[in-house]
Amino acid sequence: FRTTHFEYHSFESNLLKLDILGHDDPTIIRYLMNYVNEHPNEFPFNRAQDIPVDDSNVYKIFGSTEVLKVNPDDILSEVGSLAIPEFGTDFVRQMLVDTKPKKFAELVKISGLSHGTDVWLNNAKDLVTGLKTDYGQIPFSKIIGCRDDIMVDLMYMGLEPSMAFKIMEFVRKGKASKDKESWAKHMEYMREHGIPEWYIWSCGQIKYMFPKAHATAYVLMALRVAWFKVHKPLLFYSGFFSIRVSSYEIKTMCSDANTIRNRVNDLRNGKLDEEENLSDNKVSDILDTLKVALEMVSRGYRFKMVDINESLATTFKILPEENALLCPFIAIDGLGASVADGIVEERNKAPFKSVSDVLSRTKINLTIAETMRRYGCFGDMQNEVEEETFDLFSI
Repeated sequence: FRTTHFEYHSFESNLLKLDILGHDDPTIIRYLMNYVNEHPNEFPFNRAQDIPVDDSNVYKIFGSTEVLKVNPDDILSEVGSLAIPEFGTDFVRQMLVDTKPKKFAELVKISGLSHGTDVWLNNAKDLVTGLKTDYGQIPFSKIIGCRDDIMVDLMYMGLEPSMAFKIMEFVRKGKASKDKESWAKHMEYMREHGIPEWYIWSCGQIKYMFPKAHATAYVLMALRVAWFKVHKPLLFYSGFFSIRVSSYEIKTMCSDANTIRNRVNDLRNGKLDEEENLSDNKVSDILDTLKVALEMVSRGYRFKMVDINESLATTFKILPEENALLCPFIAIDGLGASVADGIVEERNKAPFKSVSDVLSRTKINLTIAETMRRYGCFGDMQNEVEEETFDLFSI
């Protein structure tokens, strides 16, 4: 007989549970390190663990765009952390502008604040800027960033370790707003030991707090990826667009910086052409792609349109001699990974002789073929399109 369900307690002592999660950031590190291993003479390290996390130029991207050699107006951002894990969103980049971090510990604090609930907005931001509270401006170095900070701070300010731990656990779970009676007793105890009123107020606002070890792991990952952004830009952008991006707009990406910038502003302001039928999520995804594309092009690099003879299936190919990235087949809207893989597989068997040959040997449909023709993806073949094939295009 077949058994489909078991009572949990009957095997809990022998159960090994593995939570295996997909994660883009380690995938990007692997992508970058594959290149490092193929070009060892270009790098001062050969293991991911040895990617420098103390490079002064890398830290500069979290405070300005200077090290990228672009102006904030060029890339529509005051800091250079676009596409850096955990530090590339509009929300976190504004946090960087408000706090101006220069040290590792400050980046860890920002990571903790950005992942908590009611620890930055309606809380630490008001303290750092000196607005909306009666406590004046509090130095960023003193505010609460991670749950561990509460226990350590309270111990330094004279509380018994066990009580400091108890208050930390109470606060980081957001109980201050739920169990007001217990919180009143904690506040009284904290005041008796001279804890500043702004600190007590800040604890009372918290709904959830991030652990420092987790925040530290995120920052280490961010700094390792950021090293490539500063020192190996084309490799960095190749990894980002190949792994992190799911929505492309290659006609815009292959344009100049002004065209990309105008498109970004239009998307931000909700200005779409009449024939464009894009969902809010699609607009958001394309906007995220184009913001990084704008930065890359503003730094002096460019995208090269898909080429039937040279493009890879899903990876943006680095063309160092041209300071460019060659777009892959998957970047064409509507062309999936399996079709892209099939194109490369057929091309490896024998070079494509004509557009008809491409259509007969791959799963490219006529709609996508017409898009490729319009973008010039067929190269010299387009000048030799057979009459029959041209008729198919015009349908």
